[in-house]
Amino acid sequence: MLLASITKPNVAGIDKLDTLQQVIDFLPLTKRVMKEAAQLWAVARSQGMHTADNKNIDADIIISAQWKLLAEAYPGQYIVVATKNVKHLRLFTEAQEWKNIKF
Repeated sequence: MLLASITKPNVAGIDKLDTLQQVIDFLPLTKRVMKEAAQLWAVARSQGMHTADNKNIDADIIISAQWKLLAEAYPGQYIVVATKNVKHLRLFTEAQEWKNIKF
């Protein structure tokens, strides 16, 4: 009985994600992005900056990798991560609280 509740997908959460996709685009999670994330993770760990459990590459590192690749693809453009949690993202990106970003 418990197994069934664990394996049942969170339909409400998936529906919210589908709705969000109507408002914003999501960047693809490619091998290149994951390779960059692994490199950033290794740099963070070697410098004593832990952003997640020792065995995990967390979302902040993956977002940082996406940001880095976008910044390389669009030199001279202002690329910023809009977030409510800038602590780990500021280690590798230009990150601002979303409400403080002015265009």
